[in-house]
Amino acid sequence: MNCNIKIYAIAFCEAAMSAKSKSDVDRCIKNLLVLVEANRDQKKLKDIFSSVEKIISRKTGHRKITIESARQLSHANEKRIKSLIKPTDRVEKKIDSRLIAGVKINIDDEFQLDGSFATKIKNILNLPC
Repeated sequence: MNCNIKIYAIAFCEAAMSAKSKSDVDRCIKNLLVLVEANRDQKKLKDIFSSVEKIISRKTGHRKITIESARQLSHANEKRIKSLIKPTDRVEKKIDSRLIAGVKINIDDEFQLDGSFATKIKNILNLPC
């Protein structure tokens, strides 16, 4: 029986968030892995855990923010971006030389602010992204 990724994630989150100890959480993880294996859904594990992360972030109010830039951010840009980030946010910085210039900011892998040079050129020339 193949289960939907969200069903796995929601069930796991409900069980884990009602756990009273670390050993209860460990048991929830083991149970999830046993269920996924029994259903032969191991290929979905990465997406399941990604979905779990999103659900927990929403419930706790913590955001996952990924900042992608072509090179190390300048002190001024770093300061500007820090003003938008809450102390509870989890921030990951990535260098992506394919951007050439500019910055992409992803929030919870759902909302993207794309200030990359390539996107700006495509918008100016009216090209599909």
